[in-house]
Amino acid sequence: MLKMLVLYRRLLLGALTTMAVYVAIVVAGVWLTDLSLFETYVFATPLLSMALPAMFGGGSMTNLALSFGAPRRLCFWGWQLTSLLIAVLCLAMTWLTFALADGKMVERNSIAWDWGGMSLLFAGCVFALQGSILSQTMEKDWRRSLIVTAAWMLSFVLLMAVQVCILLDDEPLFDVLRPVSIANPVWLAVSGGFLAAALALGVIARIRFAKVVVSL
Repeated sequence: MLKMLVLYRRLLLGALTTMAVYVAIVVAGVWLTDLSLFETYVFATPLLSMALPAMFGGGSMTNLALSFGAPRRLCFWGWQLTSLLIAVLCLAMTWLTFALADGKMVERNSIAWDWGGMSLLFAGCVFALQGSILSQTMEKDWRRSLIVTAAWMLSFVLLMAVQVCILLDDEPLFDVLRPVSIANPVWLAVSGGFLAAALALGVIARIRFAKVVVSL
């Protein structure tokens, strides 16, 4: 497994470098300029942290390892572990982005994703990631497109729902959804549903991966 992680290290470094550069530019823009554009990019950071693990997930690297005779079991779990590690680190950097920008935001100085909100984002991120991994074990047809689209759309809806609840923190209509954390039974059920669905997709992906045809 350690050898597989070493193989995937470039993907991990690529994702983290991309995220770090983005965070540095956005935070610097918030603090050094009066452009509201950078605040918009701050609020878009969770979406980027959701996309990067799938983008740098390592499907092509996995195919390369398989073509050189690497065991399928190690390839699959190395792929999964690297993708999840990227997701966790990107989410941590998302929290850091809001923490660094807090106090300089013109629209709402107190807006920040706490760890409760980040746990919900993690559930959506893992679900989208498992949908992407499963799709890469399938042939290019409408079913593959359907799985990817459904996984990403549902994860995006979850992200937007959390964003709205954070932004409208003084709206009585959303009292039942506060706190925006897994400590709230509503959000606990939602995040549990996403994680259960992600687990199901992961199991299916593992079964299909055992029969996948290597293509470079």
